[in-house]
Amino acid sequence: MKALMVAISLACASLAGIAQADAKKQFYIPDKPAGLIYLFTCKAASKDEAAAKWAQARVVFESKYRDTAAKLELETKAQRATGKLPSQDEMAAHDKRFKAHKHDLDADLARFGCQMDGLMHMP
Repeated sequence: MKALMVAISLACASLAGIAQADAKKQFYIPDKPAGLIYLFTCKAASKDEAAAKWAQARVVFESKYRDTAAKLELETKAQRATGKLPSQDEMAAHDKRFKAHKHDLDADLARFGCQMDGLMHMP
């Protein structure tokens, strides 16, 4: 009987945790000129609220960060196309620009409960 009560308690606790869990929804933005797909996740109380927050976050990304993200990736592609390794200074400068871009983007999207998860290259 005690084992049954423990099992019921655990089941109720896990259901309560599920009910309290935030809804998480993933979104993407294709960027054909850059050959990229940007991946995002937004968290909210419901999937509808996450979609509404994404609409706001997307406007911020499109207006302030998309061009820089594409430019950084195109710089990387152009450098790889040379077939030579970049100097340590060139790598450090690129890394510094990328980290500053990512930091600013994360800070701007956080107010909407969203984050950029990364990017993928289009096939």
